[in-house]
Amino acid sequence: MTNNVNPLLQMQNIKKDFFGNQVLTDINFTLGEGEVLGLCGENGAGKSTLMKILFGMDVIRESGGYGGDILIDGQKVEFNTPFDALEAGIGMVHQEFSLIPGFSATENILLNREPCKKNIVSEVFGDRLNTLDYKEMDRRSSAAIEKMGVAIDANMVISDMPVGHKQFTEIARELSKDQLKLLILDEPTAVLTEKEAEALLESIRGMAARGISVIFITHRLHEILAVCDKVVVMRDGFVVRDVPAKETSVEDITKWMVGRDVQSAAVGEARSNDGARTIMSIQNLWVDMPGETVRDVSLDIKEGEILGIGGLAGQGKLGIPNGVMGLYEAGGKVTFNGGEIPLNDPRKCLDSSLAFVSEDRREVGLLLDES
Repeated sequence: MTNNVNPLLQMQNIKKDFFGNQVLTDINFTLGEGEVLGLCGENGAGKSTLMKILFGMDVIRESGGYGGDILIDGQKVEFNTPFDALEAGIGMVHQEFSLIPGFSATENILLNREPCKKNIVSEVFGDRLNTLDYKEMDRRSSAAIEKMGVAIDANMVISDMPVGHKQFTEIARELSKDQLKLLILDEPTAVLTEKEAEALLESIRGMAARGISVIFITHRLHEILAVCDKVVVMRDGFVVRDVPAKETSVEDITKWMVGRDVQSAAVGEARSNDGARTIMSIQNLWVDMPGETVRDVSLDIKEGEILGIGGLAGQGKLGIPNGVMGLYEAGGKVTFNGGEIPLNDPRKCLDSSLAFVSEDRREVGLLLDES
């Protein structure tokens, strides 16, 4: 922790409206050096808009700007672009990945900041003809990955990576910036397995120990209590609570988020679907999905039934829906609503009124849309 009088970040009376629709009203909070702040709230509470203001996103300026003041180390700042925020030592990892699929982790981590070295041609014709210093790039990316505390293959191409490793690559890119003071993590564990999420929480603890402040946004409230020093809860564009994490609980945070007591749902007797017809039948399904191979799976799903598929990462639970939807080579037989679903053809699956929400919403969603 710092001994300075001023905290690292102060947000004072922040207001924002979009064309007359007020989305943020008098937001106030502070964040000290090396502190981890958990920012909570339901969807639409204003969390992402507030972070866009802090990070200088173009949409804020283009929609009329904002009211209030942002202070860094006691000095008022105004970020008109993300480059201004980056220069001030603020980094942000967004919900959607911003990686180049055909580049390696190292190339993405150091994108637009690659170290170069001179050669005979550049000595004559100028620095524009310098070549990349791959040895130094490897050193810097390895240092960022080590600082993150989670092992990923720096040479692996992004398109070949599991979703969790893509998230860690995004974080390593921010940690590779020497001037980083504050890192905003927007739902970073949403695409991670439990083991990966715990590794990320340990990484956040390491960042805080090195003096890097973190704003951590997540709907997994137990993670907030596990890693954060303080909790700020938003509802309908207002800050409704700003409390030390050790003085609150998941139940309290949930109540503040929704504005009422939320009673734990009592576990009742399971509904009987014995009389319901089988709406989908999966027989002897195999799926050749890297890391999620499926072999000889048979399932029946009745009309109106909710079927949960559990298992550790890599044991095939993701392969079943990906195979049924034709995203990876599959075999066996799948029938839905009385008709057989052709495998290995996403378009025919969609035409049969099947829908799929993948863990990788951007890439798989676009793939299904194009099909």
